[in-house]
Amino acid sequence: MLVETKFQAGQVINLKLISGDEVVGELVNSDSNGFTLKKPCVVITSTEGIGLIQAMFGLDPDKENLYYKDSHVITSCTTHEPMRDHYFKVTAAE
Repeated sequence: MLVETKFQAGQVINLKLISGDEVVGELVNSDSNGFTLKKPCVVITSTEGIGLIQAMFGLDPDKENLYYKDSHVITSCTTHEPMRDHYFKVTAAE
């Protein structure tokens, strides 16, 4: 099967997971089996609006990336500019 990827390494993308969570992160790699994200964060709502928290609290985001199986992803998109800017602001502090 020919797999066409719509994302490039280095792009910030969002993944909607079957759990209902939405994850945003910098794409390291994608293939027919899934996505590898650098510094992935879960999108949350707060009184101030949209927020981001680290996807796994035990993860050292400077040393390890997370892999998301394609079978766990409902849909994906390129991150919209305000969220991408917020992602860079949040992850720069890590």
